[in-house]
Amino acid sequence: MNRATLEWYELLARSLMWIAGIVLLLSVVGAIVIAGSENSAPLLEDLEKQGRGVAALAALGGGLAAAGLLAAAGAILRLLVTERLERLGPAPRAEGAAQEQLALEDGPSAGERRARPRRRQ
Repeated sequence: MNRATLEWYELLARSLMWIAGIVLLLSVVGAIVIAGSENSAPLLEDLEKQGRGVAALAALGGGLAAAGLLAAAGAILRLLVTERLERLGPAPRAEGAAQEQLALEDGPSAGERRARPRRRQ
């Protein structure tokens, strides 16, 4: 595996960790909103209050589980990528040399287009 691919995997691992934090934060906010809602029927107020509490705990538990899975996947991926990057050694530094650039189109490059002879009609 080349260094560029490993760096993309490292970016993915970091993104998974950030997404895990966002999911955890949103689950806490969702649990607070569910627990604090005031939608109740006049005859079943006690039952709905208990139901809201259970729903809030379920939202918090589900968010905690999802955040844990995302964080674990990100941490495992980051450990594997770090191990591979250490095996490759330090990144080569090209001081003063031009950086490699990717072509913007799938067709032949500008130099190849100029080298082809033009057809006469």
